[in-house]
Amino acid sequence: MDLKERVERYIKIEAEALDKIRIAVPETSHLMVVARDFLDMIRNYYNDALYFYDKNDLINAFAALNYSYGWIDAGIRLGIFYGGSDYRLFTQYK
Repeated sequence: MDLKERVERYIKIEAEALDKIRIAVPETSHLMVVARDFLDMIRNYYNDALYFYDKNDLINAFAALNYSYGWIDAGIRLGIFYGGSDYRLFTQYK
């Protein structure tokens, strides 16, 4: 698989993950601020990846996707996001 195919694959996987995750903390929790900040970082890096992909800058697109997905998995592991029991998309505790 070449780099372009890999980036395209990860864009699709992340789009699927973004559709699935939900904030798991109550609106009144102090962790809601953290969850919203995480979502902002995720979306910013994901949008950066799409921008770089459109510019055919595949290395930076791939890097941005990895940063974005790292924020997703960190949020899942911290418990501020819920992704269901999907171990394919998310790194979860068993």
